[in-house]
Amino acid sequence: MNIFNKSWHITLGIILGVVVGVIVNKTMDHWNAPALADGREGRRAAAAHSETFRYAAKVIQPAVVAITTTQRVKVRVNGQQGFSDEGLPFYRAPQIKEGMVAKGLGSGFIFDAKNGYILTNNHVVDGGDGWIVRLADKRQVEAKLVGTDAQTDVAVLQIDGAGLTAAELGNSDEGCEVGDWVLAVGNPFGLLEQTVTAGIVSAKGRKGIGLSNYEDFLQTDAAINMGNSGGPLVNLDGQVIGMNSAIYSKTGGYQGIGFAIPVNQARKIADQLIHNPNHTVVRGWFGVTLKELAQSDASRLNLEYGAVVDGVYMKGPAHVGGLLPGDILLRIENRPIRSSGDIPALVAEMKPGAKVAVTAIRKDKEETFHVTIGAQPKDWGMKRNEE
Repeated sequence: MNIFNKSWHITLGIILGVVVGVIVNKTMDHWNAPALADGREGRRAAAAHSETFRYAAKVIQPAVVAITTTQRVKVRVNGQQGFSDEGLPFYRAPQIKEGMVAKGLGSGFIFDAKNGYILTNNHVVDGGDGWIVRLADKRQVEAKLVGTDAQTDVAVLQIDGAGLTAAELGNSDEGCEVGDWVLAVGNPFGLLEQTVTAGIVSAKGRKGIGLSNYEDFLQTDAAINMGNSGGPLVNLDGQVIGMNSAIYSKTGGYQGIGFAIPVNQARKIADQLIHNPNHTVVRGWFGVTLKELAQSDASRLNLEYGAVVDGVYMKGPAHVGGLLPGDILLRIENRPIRSSGDIPALVAEMKPGAKVAVTAIRKDKEETFHVTIGAQPKDWGMKRNEE
């Protein structure tokens, strides 16, 4: 190669390098790097999140109430010794005076503005003789107790009042997934009304926690403390998907694990408390105690699921239908029984008198039994795994 050709290649390489550099530089002028560097994009994203949370809070807050449960007490006013105008001693006998004192503080939310119905927890109103509801607009009104259900920890209060705002109820089955953002609203410690905290749905279908007999909790890491019980857990549309009920804590305070009753379950119970005679919940009854299927039995019988009948209530529905201790329940009305915890809620929703087909294994053989669902006795189901 001669000197001329060599110089030409070098010159061409320099020209190409300059052209490429100019093109790349012009292209970078249109990138978002400068915006990212000064934080404007991040601030815009944060503002959008804030606007979403702000919207949900504004939608739900008018429906959220603080609840004070009061109890009637009798106080003995001690007798006193004194002297009459004549200087003679006398003794004033003690008196018994009656009054109302605060017994508990909690939260709730209006779900029917026309009729003034409020959803809250049973443990918020339990043991009270009176209930004072403080609305979001600071009005205080007396409430009456419509009904309670200790087995699900749900209660309904009713108030009279104009201009009430009801919360919109969402769908805790289909409109709620693990990872969804949620807000918890309530009255923590009975002092901080209309407190809003944010978190996500950490889990669904939590059972076996020991808080109530029919457990299907939503778990959340939104901050919940004492006094939040009965308040709403809402999605970013401001729709209620749960009722805050309890926390898991080794200190008594918030540690990142809270539980809410799914609103679909709470609403079903509330409807029964409002409309049923005597404002009680009517549940189906099977009449058995249950235990989990041992892994060894599952492997031996090649079963993926099932629950074992541990005991049968004499002359109860299951006993009359032919079921015995040791039977492995597989299906009720073709609905699979994946654990002993599935049965109580399933049977409770059945109407007394309904006839159902129960598939079970007895002595390694699959059989079908026909059981007529009974009405649950008042004291039944107060122990875990009893149905």
